[in-house]
Formats: sequence, C-alpha cells, structure tokens
Amino acid sequence: MKKLFWDTAELDARAVSEFGLSTEVLMQNAANALANAVRSKFKKSSTKRRKILGVVGSGNNGADVLAALRLLGGKFDCFAFLASDKQNEISKTELTRALKCGVNLISNLTQNGEFDCIIDGIFGTGLSRELDVRTINLINLLNAKPSYKLACDIPSGLDKNGLSQGAVFKADTTVTMGALKLALYSDFAKDFVGRIKVANLGLPRELYETGTSFYKLRKSDLNLPFRVKQNANKGDFGHAFVVSGAYSGAARIAGLAALTIGAGLVSVVGENLDLEPVLMQSARIAPKMRVGAVGMGLGELDEAQKDELFSELKTKDALVIDADLCYEPRTLELLNSEKVVITPHPKEFTSLLELANLGKFDAGEVQKNRFKLAQIFSRNFKCVLVLKGANTLIAQGGEVYVMTHGSAALAKGGSGDALSGIVAGLLAQGYDPLNAAISGTLAHALAAREIKINDYALTAADVIKGLKCLRKK
Repeated sequence: MKKLFWDTAELDARAVSEFGLSTEVLMQNAANALANAVRSKFKKSSTKRRKILGVVGSGNNGADVLAALRLLGGKFDCFAFLASDKQNEISKTELTRALKCGVNLISNLTQNGEFDCIIDGIFGTGLSRELDVRTINLINLLNAKPSYKLACDIPSGLDKNGLSQGAVFKADTTVTMGALKLALYSDFAKDFVGRIKVANLGLPRELYETGTSFYKLRKSDLNLPFRVKQNANKGDFGHAFVVSGAYSGAARIAGLAALTIGAGLVSVVGENLDLEPVLMQSARIAPKMRVGAVGMGLGELDEAQKDELFSELKTKDALVIDADLCYEPRTLELLNSEKVVITPHPKEFTSLLELANLGKFDAGEVQKNRFKLAQIFSRNFKCVLVLKGANTLIAQGGEVYVMTHGSAALAKGGSGDALSGIVAGLLAQGYDPLNAAISGTLAHALAAREIKINDYALTAADVIKGLKCLRKK
C-alpha cells in the first residue's frame, strides 16, 4: 500500500529544513517530472514538431509548468498562456527563463491553432474558494480541446477534499508532486485525474514522506486464500451462513460468493428457498455456523424476530453486516466488536451516523466528506467499516484504506451482496476482519475486471465467476 496525505506543504518544508534541499531544487525536480511525462507520451518519432501549451496560474504550480516548458523547448514548440494577471516571484523568474529559451507567450488560445498537449498549472492543492466565471470558462475551453492533457500536482478546480470548485481540468495524466494526495482519490475526482504518477522531488519517498492515517491499496495487497495444506477437508475452511429475508436473491448471491472465495461450507438461513445445490439450507442459525453475513435483502422484521436474530449474532466469531441492518438501532450493539465488518453504501452510512449521534447528513454530504466521516466513525466503533463507492474506503481505529480498483461496471444490483459474501467467506477461513475487508474489496473489484464483457452487462454472477480467475500477484 502507498501513503496518502491531505497536504504535502509540510513535507516540502521538511525537505528544506531537515534535508537541506532548496525550494529551487524541489521545483526543478517537479519540472523534470512534467517534462518527462510529455516526452514519454510523444516518444515515437514524428516528422511533425509537437506543440505544447502550458496554462500558468499565479503560484508555484504555474512556475513548475514554466520550468517544464523551458526543458521541453529544444524538441517541442512550447507556448505559455498566463491564466492570472499576477505571478509570484518564482513564477516571474521562471517566465523570464522560459522566454529566453524560446517559449512563446500567447494571450489568445485560438491564435496558434490546436495543441498536441496541454499542461495544467492554474491551481494547486491550496484551492479553497469557488472559481470565478473567467476561470471556469477557461477550464471548460481547455477540456473541450482534443489535446493530451497533463495536470501538474492536481487537476485545477479540485480542492483538498477532491471536490469541484466550479469546473475541473479533465486530465489524461496527473503528475503529483512528492507524494500522493487524498484529493486525487475522492469519488468525484475519479473522472478527472486520469493516470496518476508521483514526481520525485529530490528525495526517496521513504525520506520525503512522514506518518499518515490514510493509505492507497495496491493490487499486491490482495491476499487470496490459496490452499497450501493438502491433507484437508471442508471443515478446515469454515462454515459461513447467510441470513435470507424478504428478498432471497441477495442471500443466494452472498452465499455463492462466500463459497467461491473458499469457505468450506455455506448455509443460507431461511425457509422455502430455491437454492443452488452447492448451497445448504437451514431453518435457523446453528451453533456450528461461526461466521455470518446478514442484512442483504432482509426486509422488515418484527420485534420477536429481531430479538432472536440479535441474540444469535452476538454469539458468533465474526460477522458481515449490510443493507437493511444499517437502519436498525440494535446494530450499534454489534459495532463495538473487532469481529464485525459493516458494509454500507453512502445512504446507509447516513443512517449509521445518525443512529450513532455522529451527525445528520444526506448522501451528498457523505460523498463530500467521505474521508473525514469514515475516519470519525472508525474512531467511535471497533468494527471495520467498508464504505462503498467509486473508490471504496476501509476504516478501523482511525486508519483509512482507499481501494481504487473498482469500476462503473459494478454499479448494479447484487454487486454489494457479492462483496458481503466474499468478506464473509474470507472470515470463515480465518482472516481477521480488517484483512478480510481489504482482500475482499480488492478481490471483488479485480474479479469484475477479469470478465471480458461490456461494462454495462456485468452482473453479480459475473463477479463470482471472475473470482475463480484471480491470480497470485
């Protein structure tokens, strides 16, 4: 996994104060990274000289772009457009240098025709205000151009939470400086950041970075339950149960997912169920069933049914809680246990926050404050939170892990049921809840990518099929 930071200004200051690097050194390394990204994109020989446009704001991001244009000037035709009437002193210095090296300063974005590449250096991570109409129009104009688009540090228009301040530069690649920023991994930002590269500013990341509570998961963090022991029987791999309710299809999906990820036995608890032969049916939760998934498709229960259900759940070794139980006040009784994983989508999370007296939010507000709210919730309960979304968050004890490998193909009924089943199946095989959540979300997302069909056609059955094809990394 990789570290994520709200802001890297303190890391830059530390690079200067503790390691003796100057601001100039940091900036020149940033410029080199931008220039190398352009060279890499256009490395194939061409008789045509590529035209590169740098759009320059008033701050250090603009200075980085001007320095990059200077470095590219020999091989490319480089142009600079000033998006602000004011430049800081570093930017003024870099503009002078760039002009001396043949970079062309332009005042009209249409006078030089189209550009092969646009480098965005209008704003950095410090943006904390809504954009004016002039800047919104500029960003929209840049987005409409058929150029390869490269963002310096963070696409202009995103704030520290990864939210739009009126318009956002839509990058094909973002070269972020020194370390990864949380803003690049908000659900909203996923459509704007493109491929993300980290620029080395003159220090190895191990020295440049400090401690953090936020991490980005990598594919290599997936730990699949391959069976090393050959002298084994189904009992060695756990007995998971899934509680069925008003909508039994959800339990069937979860049960099949748990079985496919490796649980030795899976029972669906309910009556008069039409189940696949590989799934067992039970009228009640038996003592031998030690790990369960409950909530998906459950529907409404009367008080007697709730009493019986929660009495049973409290005796189990590990649980996955989902869907309808996110609206049940008694669920809070289970969340102060490290053996529980709860998997809400944003609307369900609003209910949990309100039940826990952590605030009243709507789903939109949750989406705008996903990182902070996930961290706050995880500090108030011992359970593992899996907050589903375009970039799913896994949180426990204030530590937040961002799983970025999901895709829009998973935005379909049944996907969440499959995820709950996967996590339950891993719990049944002895994974601790945090690792079950991390590997479960990764397996779920990567399994969807294994199925080579159109993204609109993916179903939960395809996700389960994809689990069979995951490979050891």
